[in-house]
Amino acid sequence: MSSHVPQGSGYSDNGVIGNSNTLSNTGCLPQRVVEIKEKLIKGTVECMICYDMVKQSARIWSCSCCFSIFHLHCIRKWAGALSAEGCNWGCPGCRSEQLMSSKDIRYLCFCGKRPDPPRDPYLTPHSCGEPCEKEIDSSSSCPHRCVLQCHPGPCPPCKAFAPPRVCPCGKKVLTLRCSDQNSVSCGQRCGKPLECLRHYCDKICHVGTCDSCEVLLSDASCFCKKNTETAVVCGEMMVKGEVNIGEDGIFSCNLPCGKPLACGNHVCKEACHPGVCWECDLLPARVKTCSCGKTSSLQEERRSCLDPIPTCPQICDKPLRCGLHGCKVTCHPGPCPPCQVLVTQKCRCGSTSRSVECFNTTMEIDTFTCDKLCGHKKNCGRHRCSEKCCSFSDSNNAAAHPHFCSKPCEKKLRCGQHDCRLLCHSGHCPPCPEIIFTDLTCACGRSSLPPPLACGTPPPSCQHPCSIPKPCGHVSSHSCHFGDCPPCLAPIPKECIGGHGVLRNIPCFSKDIRCKDITCNKPCGKTRKCGMHACLRTCHSAPCDSTIGAVKASCGQTCRAPRRDCRHTCTSPCHPDGTCPDVTCQFPVKITCGCGRITTTVPCDAGGNTSGYDADYVLDVYAILKLPLQRVEEKGTKIPLGQRKLIRDPKWVWAVEERCKTLVVGRGRGGVKVHVFCPMWKEKRDAVRVIAERWNLSISAAGREPKGFIVVHVTPKSKAPGQVISAKGLHTLTLSFDPLVDMDPKLVVALFDQPSDADVNALVLRFGGECELVWLNEKNALAVFSDPARAATAMRQLAHGSVYYGATVVNTGTTSLSLSSSGNAWASSSAANPWKKAVVQESSLSGVADTETTPTTTV
Repeated sequence: MSSHVPQGSGYSDNGVIGNSNTLSNTGCLPQRVVEIKEKLIKGTVECMICYDMVKQSARIWSCSCCFSIFHLHCIRKWAGALSAEGCNWGCPGCRSEQLMSSKDIRYLCFCGKRPDPPRDPYLTPHSCGEPCEKEIDSSSSCPHRCVLQCHPGPCPPCKAFAPPRVCPCGKKVLTLRCSDQNSVSCGQRCGKPLECLRHYCDKICHVGTCDSCEVLLSDASCFCKKNTETAVVCGEMMVKGEVNIGEDGIFSCNLPCGKPLACGNHVCKEACHPGVCWECDLLPARVKTCSCGKTSSLQEERRSCLDPIPTCPQICDKPLRCGLHGCKVTCHPGPCPPCQVLVTQKCRCGSTSRSVECFNTTMEIDTFTCDKLCGHKKNCGRHRCSEKCCSFSDSNNAAAHPHFCSKPCEKKLRCGQHDCRLLCHSGHCPPCPEIIFTDLTCACGRSSLPPPLACGTPPPSCQHPCSIPKPCGHVSSHSCHFGDCPPCLAPIPKECIGGHGVLRNIPCFSKDIRCKDITCNKPCGKTRKCGMHACLRTCHSAPCDSTIGAVKASCGQTCRAPRRDCRHTCTSPCHPDGTCPDVTCQFPVKITCGCGRITTTVPCDAGGNTSGYDADYVLDVYAILKLPLQRVEEKGTKIPLGQRKLIRDPKWVWAVEERCKTLVVGRGRGGVKVHVFCPMWKEKRDAVRVIAERWNLSISAAGREPKGFIVVHVTPKSKAPGQVISAKGLHTLTLSFDPLVDMDPKLVVALFDQPSDADVNALVLRFGGECELVWLNEKNALAVFSDPARAATAMRQLAHGSVYYGATVVNTGTTSLSLSSSGNAWASSSAANPWKKAVVQESSLSGVADTETTPTTTV
């Protein structure tokens, strides 16, 4: 492809762009462009981000400053990573700041006119083949554009001729190329007048303004003739043009002039100045009013500047220096006095105020400040302002004038080598700006990263094995690394410290560590110095005992020798020099009743003093068990608690179980299947609970000591246990009423099938305190009375009252034990009160039990 070249442009059509040798020989292309083209054609351009070669088919991005070429996906990742940190990203090669975001980076040809340029074997890779048309030099006035085909690298200088122009000194007319316009010169002396207008430029014809005059003037005086200088630079003089150095002066000394004015009465008060002094300000022609300026017609005519200026009777009212108030003095000559108005002045921070004359507020030497510390956080967010009466502590000025922290940051950057050079700031420090221009190698030097690299780049990962020889002689199993080598993990055999055997597969580094780390984790087993026990510690280094010498000493372990009085072992510390102490054995053992169904745990109690026993201790055991124990032998010898058995009246236990069995297995006689046991002591009530729980009966307790009783009834969950105490199994018998087990039916009134509120209120109001109301569930209840007569009265008056049928049948032939002699079961005689008789019998029974378990009657 060829392009049209304007006539006189200095370019020649060289045919195919890919012929780099022809282009370089003609001199039309810079050497940099030729090199980039050759590398693109050969595919040897290296991406400075991924260090991979840029192929001809790859999508690329080229920097417009350094003309480096990168993969498109690499530069997008680079820009995205830096943009995420809140800073603009730059070219990895030249660090020139780029204003586009990572999403705006696209694959364009080198001239930027065509996106995604197609591949053409006759064109330079990534070139569109169209004229470049870029501005050759944006900083000059060259109107031409690059006429080469789309190419990488910089555009060559413009070779076209510019219109004829006059040289800078104006003496000749020159015709030059556009690229040579910055070096236009006719070669003659410039000769232009300098800024002083007294001398001329001696340089060769040049572009731009001439330099200031550097001629030195000696023995020069100031304008007022008070000061002289030995040498003054001509270009620094205020007066331009010709000047008489000896008479007029050439510089200002900034002192009052002091020359007499034309009036002959006053002198010039202006600073040292060139030229003639101004007229006297007090001349009658210049003063037309009074001193305050309010009266224009003067009563007295002034003839000379020495005549005083007349005054008027009005207030001066001239603006004072404060700019807020006027002069309150009567019209007067000369300057106005200071402002004496009292004003409220606030300190710089605005927290304190004072009343002071107005003129003091305008004096800089008397700045009003307080002693309050600012304390506001600075913009870094870490330090606080410690200045007294800070002008920025005012909340109105805090937003417009934040507290800038002036301390250096000096935090370590992420590279770990350089400090942050910024002032103290909030947030993360920027990336390290340093660039590494040397190869970054691994520890062995076989892997490296070429420069340029950002400071803090980690060393390359090397997969070669470590080249540092190990002192043990084993081959290294880890890869190349910096720093000390890790411990050698080669397996070797080694004997444990206890001498129990050789351990295999022990890491090699263990032989250099303390011996206590190499153990077989087996018990030591060596005989201690006591001669009785073996060492129970895990495999360890000698010795097992800390004592020195051959004398037997206690090892501190438990003795564990067999006791003489029981089958347990001695629990005292090791005592090799004596026999085991004769103390009571406290080992817990289980004791049972005769049938083996009730068990409890008690201390063994063997040993100790065999002539007797501690009564208080046995009483405490009885209180805990709440069950009678086997009696002590009459010979006076002690039977240990662990060798005794619990005793219970078997007939009474069978009678309780038969009633539970009758409720569960037998047929009911109307209403709820329920049974009420007679009042008994708590120990027996607990036994009734245990038996009833075995049959899954619902249990209710009522009454107070010593007249507490138990009520049991059948529920859907009630069932027979796996083993029955009675030898008769589940066969039910007709049970007779037993006053030692059963409650007298004449004392119980049944309230089944949801009793009415009237019946319940009647029981509470009329019979409250005379009966116990036991609710079996939400619909059924029992009223248990202590007097049969009151129970009969309640039966007659209650609408829903019914007869109570328990698990037993009342035998009329044997009721004389519990009824009166007249045979009336509902008699009110106190002699036939079954409660009293039951309590008496229970008391006698409990007395027998107490006799059996009283420790003072047995030895």
